Amino acid sequence: MTDQRIKKILVPLDGSRNSIRGLNKAIYLAKEHEATLTFLHVVHHLPKKEGKIAPEKGISQDEPTFLLTAKMLAKKNGISSSSRVLTGDPGHVLVDYSHTHNVDLIVIGSRGLGTFKKVFLGSVSSYVMQKANTAVMVIK
Repeated sequence: MTDQRIKKILVPLDGSRNSIRGLNKAIYLAKEHEATLTFLHVVHHLPKKEGKIAPEKGISQDEPTFLLTAKMLAKKNGISSSSRVLTGDPGHVLVDYSHTHNVDLIVIGSRGLGTFKKVFLGSVSSYVMQKANTAVMVIK
């Protein structure tokens, strides 16, 4: 019999209402499963255009206020957590991070876009659902 317990939960945050809903659900699940949380914010970088240099892929220096708030909320609930700020294409970075860090569950907020807008604009949560090798919970 294999251990199906959730141990590591990845929570992508961008400060939006739905990402905060995802945070609240992830905290609940972490308490239930005695899991750790990793809060990940991805700063989308654009390719080089007209002499402008895009930020280097990888680790960014600044930690947004919503990540600090998430860590305080986790601590208040007795949950071990960490946070990272990375740069790159958000969908790709999230999927790559989940693969390389043995994440058991990704709890991600949905933007709540309609089908037409989702197809036209693309969706990070949709990409993550399709490409991740782990369970994904999308929160509306």
